[in-house]
Amino acid sequence: MIASRGLKLMRNFSTTAARNSHAYGGPGSNLPFDVNSKYKFTALLAIYFSTGFGLPFLMVRFIKHRAL
Repeated sequence: MIASRGLKLMRNFSTTAARNSHAYGGPGSNLPFDVNSKYKFTALLAIYFSTGFGLPFLMVRFIKHRAL
């Protein structure tokens, strides 16, 4: 009895949460960038990851050249 009550409460919560999520425009609609343009998305993703990966190497290069 307790388990069925818990399942009912969980089901009610999930349907309420789905009902209260205002506008659903499909996959990718809640992201802060456009995923419809494949080439633009690929370019922005490459820039984002290469910046994060390359920054430590650029910092080391800057420190090594500054010390000379």
